[in-house]
Amino acid sequence: MAWRAARSLLVLHQQLQAGAPRARPPGTGADEWGLIGDAAHDPTSDHSPHNFPGWGNQIVTAADFPNRPDLGLDAHRVLDDIRRSHDGRVKYGISNGQMFSSYAVSGYGAWTWRPYNPKNGDRHFTHGHLSVVGDARADGTQPWQTIGAGLGGDEEDDDDMGASFGPISIEREGVTSLTIPPVQAGLADPRPAWLNFCNDTGQVYGLRVWYTTGNETFSPFPGTSNGQLALRSGQRWSGDIPAGTSCLSILRQAIDADGNVVAPTAEYRAYAGHLTCAIERGAVKR
Repeated sequence: MAWRAARSLLVLHQQLQAGAPRARPPGTGADEWGLIGDAAHDPTSDHSPHNFPGWGNQIVTAADFPNRPDLGLDAHRVLDDIRRSHDGRVKYGISNGQMFSSYAVSGYGAWTWRPYNPKNGDRHFTHGHLSVVGDARADGTQPWQTIGAGLGGDEEDDDDMGASFGPISIEREGVTSLTIPPVQAGLADPRPAWLNFCNDTGQVYGLRVWYTTGNETFSPFPGTSNGQLALRSGQRWSGDIPAGTSCLSILRQAIDADGNVVAPTAEYRAYAGHLTCAIERGAVKR
Protein backbone atom coordinates (compact mmCIF):
# COMPACT_ATOMS: atom_id res chain seq x y z
CA MET A 1 0.00 0.00 0.00
CA ALA A 2 1.29 3.49 -0.84
CA TRP A 3 2.36 5.61 2.11
CA ARG A 4 1.76 9.30 2.70
CA ALA A 5 3.09 11.88 5.13
CA ALA A 6 0.96 13.71 7.68
CA ARG A 7 0.02 16.95 5.94
CA SER A 8 1.41 19.18 8.69
CA LEU A 9 4.90 17.85 7.88
CA LEU A 10 4.56 18.83 4.23
CA VAL A 11 3.59 22.32 5.43
CA LEU A 12 6.68 22.36 7.66
CA HIS A 13 9.02 21.58 4.77
CA GLN A 14 7.35 24.15 2.49
CA GLN A 15 7.42 26.77 5.20
CA LEU A 16 11.09 26.27 6.13
CA GLN A 17 12.14 26.41 2.50
CA ALA A 18 10.18 29.64 2.10
CA GLY A 19 11.67 31.10 5.28
CA ALA A 20 15.23 30.03 4.42
CA PRO A 21 15.33 29.99 0.61
CA ARG A 22 19.11 29.44 0.45
CA ALA A 23 18.62 26.14 2.32
CA ARG A 24 16.15 24.67 -0.16
CA PRO A 25 17.54 22.13 -2.69
CA PRO A 26 19.95 22.32 -4.45
CA GLY A 27 21.44 24.45 -1.65
CA THR A 28 20.98 21.33 0.46
CA GLY A 29 20.45 17.75 -0.62
CA ALA A 30 16.89 16.60 -1.27
CA ASP A 31 17.61 13.60 0.97
CA GLU A 32 18.23 15.98 3.89
CA TRP A 33 14.48 16.76 3.83
CA GLY A 34 13.52 13.25 4.80
CA LEU A 35 10.08 11.84 5.53
CA ILE A 36 10.12 8.07 5.11
CA GLY A 37 12.91 6.08 6.77
CA ASP A 38 15.50 3.92 5.03
CA ALA A 39 16.43 0.31 5.83
CA ALA A 40 18.54 1.49 8.76
CA HIS A 41 15.50 2.88 10.56
CA ASP A 42 13.73 0.86 13.23
CA PRO A 43 10.33 -0.22 11.85
CA THR A 44 8.74 1.28 14.98
CA SER A 45 10.16 4.70 14.02
CA ASP A 46 7.76 7.51 13.18
CA HIS A 47 9.59 7.61 9.83
CA SER A 48 7.99 4.24 9.03
CA PRO A 49 4.38 4.16 7.78
CA HIS A 50 1.86 3.04 10.41
CA ASN A 51 -1.88 2.47 10.54
CA PHE A 52 -3.86 4.78 12.83
CA PRO A 53 -7.42 3.62 13.64
CA GLY A 54 -9.89 6.42 13.19
CA TRP A 55 -7.50 8.42 11.03
CA GLY A 56 -5.85 6.46 8.21
CA ASN A 57 -3.37 3.80 7.09
CA GLN A 58 0.29 3.85 6.04
CA ILE A 59 0.95 7.36 7.33
CA VAL A 60 4.43 8.69 8.16
CA THR A 61 4.44 11.03 11.17
CA ALA A 62 8.04 12.30 11.22
CA ALA A 63 10.07 14.75 9.17
CA ASP A 64 13.77 15.69 9.09
CA PHE A 65 15.23 18.95 7.83
CA PRO A 66 18.80 20.28 7.54
CA ASN A 67 20.60 22.18 10.27
CA ARG A 68 22.30 24.88 8.19
CA PRO A 69 22.54 28.16 10.12
CA ASP A 70 24.97 29.36 7.44
CA LEU A 71 22.09 29.15 4.96
CA GLY A 72 19.52 30.71 7.29
CA LEU A 73 18.08 27.46 8.64
CA ASP A 74 18.91 26.83 12.31
CA ALA A 75 17.14 23.55 13.12
CA HIS A 76 17.41 23.97 16.88
CA ARG A 77 15.93 27.46 16.74
CA VAL A 78 13.06 26.21 14.56
CA LEU A 79 12.26 23.42 16.98
CA ASP A 80 12.55 25.72 19.96
CA ASP A 81 10.02 28.04 18.31
CA ILE A 82 7.67 25.10 17.86
CA ARG A 83 8.32 23.89 21.43
CA ARG A 84 7.40 27.30 22.87
CA SER A 85 4.22 27.46 20.76
CA HIS A 86 2.82 24.27 22.40
CA ASP A 87 1.31 23.29 19.04
CA GLY A 88 -1.21 20.47 19.56
CA ARG A 89 0.13 18.59 16.51
CA VAL A 90 3.53 17.95 18.14
CA LYS A 91 4.67 14.62 19.56
CA TYR A 92 8.38 15.41 20.01
CA GLY A 93 11.37 17.19 18.46
CA ILE A 94 15.13 16.44 18.40
CA SER A 95 18.21 18.53 17.57
CA ASN A 96 21.72 19.33 18.83
CA GLY A 97 21.79 16.43 21.29
CA GLN A 98 18.54 17.50 22.93
CA MET A 99 14.91 16.40 22.78
CA PHE A 100 11.55 17.69 23.97
CA SER A 101 8.09 16.13 23.90
CA SER A 102 4.54 17.34 24.37
CA TYR A 103 4.21 14.99 27.35
CA ALA A 104 6.21 14.52 30.54
CA VAL A 105 9.01 11.92 30.53
CA SER A 106 10.99 10.54 33.50
CA GLY A 107 11.54 13.68 35.51
CA TYR A 108 11.25 16.14 32.62
CA GLY A 109 8.04 18.12 32.14
CA ALA A 110 6.18 18.47 28.89
CA TRP A 111 7.71 20.97 26.43
CA THR A 112 11.07 20.86 28.25
CA TRP A 113 14.41 20.16 26.57
CA ARG A 114 16.24 17.10 27.89
CA PRO A 115 19.47 15.29 26.85
CA TYR A 116 19.25 12.99 23.84
CA ASN A 117 21.75 10.11 23.66
CA PRO A 118 20.45 7.37 21.34
CA LYS A 119 22.10 3.97 21.04
CA ASN A 120 23.00 4.60 17.40
CA GLY A 121 24.97 7.72 18.36
CA ASP A 122 23.08 10.07 16.04
CA ARG A 123 22.43 13.06 18.30
CA HIS A 124 20.98 15.11 15.43
CA PHE A 125 23.59 17.84 15.09
CA THR A 126 23.33 17.85 11.29
CA HIS A 127 19.55 17.95 11.12
CA GLY A 128 16.34 18.51 13.07
CA HIS A 129 13.58 15.96 13.59
CA LEU A 130 9.90 16.61 14.30
CA SER A 131 7.38 13.88 15.07
CA VAL A 132 3.66 14.64 15.12
CA VAL A 133 0.77 12.95 16.89
CA GLY A 134 -0.89 9.87 15.40
CA ASP A 135 -4.34 11.29 14.77
CA ALA A 136 -6.22 13.72 12.52
CA ARG A 137 -4.64 16.75 14.19
CA ALA A 138 -1.44 15.91 12.31
CA ASP A 139 -3.17 16.71 9.02
CA GLY A 140 -3.74 20.30 10.15
CA THR A 141 -2.24 22.65 7.57
CA GLN A 142 -2.08 25.82 9.68
CA PRO A 143 1.39 27.46 9.65
CA TRP A 144 3.94 26.42 12.26
CA GLN A 145 4.96 29.24 14.59
CA THR A 146 8.50 29.60 13.26
CA ILE A 147 10.32 31.04 10.23
CA GLY A 148 8.28 31.29 7.06
CA ALA A 149 4.94 31.51 8.87
CA GLY A 150 4.10 34.94 7.50
CA LEU A 151 5.26 34.43 3.91
CA GLY A 152 3.01 34.09 0.91
CA GLY A 153 0.08 36.31 1.83
CA ASP A 154 -1.15 39.67 3.10
CA GLU A 155 -1.46 39.61 6.88
CA GLU A 156 -4.68 41.56 6.61
CA ASP A 157 -6.25 38.82 4.53
CA ASP A 158 -7.78 35.58 5.68
CA ASP A 159 -5.48 32.61 5.95
CA ASP A 160 -6.45 30.40 3.01
CA MET A 161 -5.21 27.24 4.68
CA GLY A 162 -8.57 25.74 5.51
CA ALA A 163 -8.43 21.98 5.91
CA SER A 164 -10.57 18.88 6.08
CA PHE A 165 -9.61 15.90 8.25
CA GLY A 166 -10.99 12.55 7.20
CA PRO A 167 -12.41 10.21 6.38
CA ILE A 168 -12.56 9.20 10.05
CA SER A 169 -14.01 5.74 10.61
CA ILE A 170 -16.96 5.40 12.99
CA GLU A 171 -16.54 2.32 15.16
CA ARG A 172 -18.95 -0.57 14.62
CA GLU A 173 -19.05 -1.33 18.34
CA GLY A 174 -18.69 1.14 21.17
CA VAL A 175 -18.20 4.88 20.99
CA THR A 176 -16.00 6.72 18.49
CA SER A 177 -14.27 9.34 20.65
CA LEU A 178 -12.57 12.13 18.69
CA THR A 179 -10.25 14.45 20.60
CA ILE A 180 -9.68 17.66 18.60
CA PRO A 181 -7.95 21.01 19.20
CA PRO A 182 -10.44 23.27 21.02
CA VAL A 183 -12.63 24.85 18.35
CA GLN A 184 -12.11 28.63 18.12
CA ALA A 185 -10.10 28.41 21.34
CA GLY A 186 -6.84 26.62 20.52
CA LEU A 187 -3.72 28.79 20.85
CA ALA A 188 -2.23 27.32 17.67
CA ASP A 189 -5.50 26.73 15.81
CA PRO A 190 -8.31 29.21 16.61
CA ARG A 191 -10.44 28.38 13.56
CA PRO A 192 -14.14 27.51 13.39
CA ALA A 193 -14.93 23.91 12.45
CA TRP A 194 -17.75 21.79 11.07
CA LEU A 195 -18.65 18.11 11.43
CA ASN A 196 -19.66 16.38 8.18
CA PHE A 197 -21.44 13.13 7.34
CA CYS A 198 -22.51 11.80 3.93
CA ASN A 199 -24.52 8.58 3.52
CA ASP A 200 -23.55 6.31 0.62
CA THR A 201 -24.86 3.05 2.14
CA GLY A 202 -28.07 2.68 0.13
CA GLN A 203 -30.16 2.80 3.30
CA VAL A 204 -31.01 5.05 6.23
CA TYR A 205 -28.69 4.85 9.23
CA GLY A 206 -28.71 6.47 12.66
CA LEU A 207 -26.12 8.08 14.92
CA ARG A 208 -25.93 9.60 18.38
CA VAL A 209 -23.63 12.64 18.36
CA TRP A 210 -22.55 14.48 21.53
CA TYR A 211 -19.81 17.00 22.30
CA THR A 212 -17.93 18.43 25.29
CA THR A 213 -15.86 21.55 25.87
CA GLY A 214 -13.90 19.74 28.56
CA ASN A 215 -16.20 20.89 31.35
CA GLU A 216 -16.93 17.29 32.48
CA THR A 217 -20.33 17.21 30.76
CA PHE A 218 -21.50 16.09 27.30
CA SER A 219 -24.33 17.77 25.38
CA PRO A 220 -26.34 16.85 22.26
CA PHE A 221 -24.73 18.16 19.08
CA PRO A 222 -26.57 21.24 17.71
CA GLY A 223 -28.83 20.59 14.75
CA THR A 224 -29.62 17.04 15.83
CA SER A 225 -32.73 15.77 17.60
CA ASN A 226 -31.41 15.67 21.16
CA GLY A 227 -28.19 14.18 19.84
CA GLN A 228 -29.89 11.72 17.46
CA LEU A 229 -29.29 11.97 13.72
CA ALA A 230 -30.83 9.96 10.86
CA LEU A 231 -29.26 10.15 7.40
CA ARG A 232 -30.88 8.98 4.17
CA SER A 233 -28.80 7.44 1.41
CA GLY A 234 -27.15 10.18 -0.61
CA GLN A 235 -27.77 12.80 2.08
CA ARG A 236 -24.99 15.12 3.25
CA TRP A 237 -25.22 16.66 6.72
CA SER A 238 -22.96 19.38 8.12
CA GLY A 239 -23.11 21.10 11.50
CA ASP A 240 -21.12 23.85 13.21
CA ILE A 241 -18.98 22.42 15.99
CA PRO A 242 -19.65 24.61 19.06
CA ALA A 243 -16.87 26.95 20.18
CA GLY A 244 -14.59 25.35 22.75
CA THR A 245 -15.42 21.76 21.74
CA SER A 246 -12.46 19.49 22.45
CA CYS A 247 -14.07 16.05 22.11
CA LEU A 248 -16.82 14.48 19.98
CA SER A 249 -18.64 11.28 20.95
CA ILE A 250 -20.26 9.36 18.07
CA LEU A 251 -22.23 6.13 18.53
CA ARG A 252 -24.04 4.06 15.90
CA GLN A 253 -27.78 3.78 16.42
CA ALA A 254 -30.60 1.85 14.73
CA ILE A 255 -33.65 2.97 12.74
CA ASP A 256 -37.03 1.53 13.78
CA ALA A 257 -39.99 0.67 11.52
CA ASP A 258 -41.26 4.26 11.74
CA GLY A 259 -37.92 5.74 10.72
CA ASN A 260 -36.97 6.90 14.21
CA VAL A 261 -33.45 6.72 15.62
CA VAL A 262 -33.37 4.18 18.46
CA ALA A 263 -30.81 2.27 20.48
CA PRO A 264 -29.93 -1.02 18.75
CA THR A 265 -31.94 -4.12 19.72
CA ALA A 266 -32.26 -7.66 18.41
CA GLU A 267 -35.03 -6.41 16.10
CA TYR A 268 -33.50 -3.11 15.07
CA ARG A 269 -29.77 -3.25 14.43
CA ALA A 270 -27.22 -0.51 13.77
CA TYR A 271 -25.77 -0.37 10.27
CA ALA A 272 -22.80 -2.77 10.25
CA GLY A 273 -20.96 -1.53 7.17
CA HIS A 274 -18.25 1.10 6.79
CA LEU A 275 -19.23 4.57 8.08
CA THR A 276 -17.11 7.71 8.19
CA CYS A 277 -17.23 11.36 9.14
CA ALA A 278 -14.95 14.31 8.42
CA ILE A 279 -14.01 17.52 10.23
CA GLU A 280 -13.59 20.72 8.24
CA ARG A 281 -11.72 23.73 9.60
CA GLY A 282 -12.11 27.23 8.27
CA ALA A 283 -9.67 30.07 7.69
CA VAL A 284 -7.86 32.00 10.41
CA LYS A 285 -8.63 35.72 10.52
CA ARG A 286 -5.38 37.51 11.20
